[in-house]
Amino acid sequence: MALITERPIAADALRQAYVARLDLARDAQHAGTRVVGLVGNTIPRELVLACGRLPVLVAAERGRPTPHADVFMEDVIPPETRALFERAARGDLEFLDLLVLSRPYGHLYYYLKEVHRLGRGPLFPPLHMFDLMQSQRQSVRAYNWNRFQTLIERLERLSGEELSERRLLQAIELTNAIRKLQRELLDLRWQGRLSGVDALQALGAGYLMPPHEYRDALETYLQTVDSTRGGPRLLIVTSEPLSHTELHRALESAGALVVAEDDWWGSRAPGANVPFAGSAREAIFQKYWLDTASSSVYPATAREAWLRQHALRPEVDGVVFYLPPSDHQLGWDYPRLNAWLSGSGKPTLLVRADATIPQSFDSIRFQAERFLESLT
Repeated sequence: MALITERPIAADALRQAYVARLDLARDAQHAGTRVVGLVGNTIPRELVLACGRLPVLVAAERGRPTPHADVFMEDVIPPETRALFERAARGDLEFLDLLVLSRPYGHLYYYLKEVHRLGRGPLFPPLHMFDLMQSQRQSVRAYNWNRFQTLIERLERLSGEELSERRLLQAIELTNAIRKLQRELLDLRWQGRLSGVDALQALGAGYLMPPHEYRDALETYLQTVDSTRGGPRLLIVTSEPLSHTELHRALESAGALVVAEDDWWGSRAPGANVPFAGSAREAIFQKYWLDTASSSVYPATAREAWLRQHALRPEVDGVVFYLPPSDHQLGWDYPRLNAWLSGSGKPTLLVRADATIPQSFDSIRFQAERFLESLT
């Protein structure tokens, strides 16, 4: 009987954290916990935890008006960047001790910095650019290590204390426990026991909840997943972070089951553990440099390794390429990847509509229905 009552509580906690986004971080701040915002997934959360702050991902709110961004930004700026700028200009992030932006969001950092310099960003939090290059060539190691040390120094100034080996190891132990649970969730997805929408919310909540609370809620939730879902099983390849469930909802409303995404909001969220080898700083550095999903990973063989490993699995009935109008990168790789999948006998579907626009839902669902019919 306990599991029956615990599952809705755990599921609701994960879902609410995913939907409400910054609400839990604001509640923690009001209760006396200091909060550091992160834009992107290549910023080491362990460093923030070790300096006694709560790390929280700052995600774009898509589909909402952006009046402040419209003043400062050209029309060609991607919707995600505009939406993130809007959150800062609106004052949503003022409660943060620090806002750390990763390399893929460099344009956003310089827009925020310039608007602040002009005296027109009074509600911005303090900013820091963590410029970790996702090239896996050893020639960039020295530069990346320097950026890593600079972030540590900024966090130590923020907390007034050294990021000790003990604190870093404690943070690693916690985040590795979370990664283990997330990989268990991914296994359930491959078994068809979890919808893509539910899985995306459960994984995404990990970027938004206090880590101890997330670990406990996810552990309880996994213990009570007991359903099996049917329908053709799809893997998504996306050109932008899937910080929303609209694409999954459209595909699954057509009768599909999304079992994986080549995206850090989805199946690429946990990756491997931070290794307990050498110093804690070196282990964290290696994890975020060489084992973090990003569209900026170079060379292409490293960037596409996960896709080539999973797209041809027998559990995958088809692959969906999501290239909305804001795409500036995946479109270059799409013809080559599509030809490889077709040659390997995997059917593909190209979705060009922006799933975050409500008017696109029916068209994407219609596309998916025709695609699923061709699979059967």
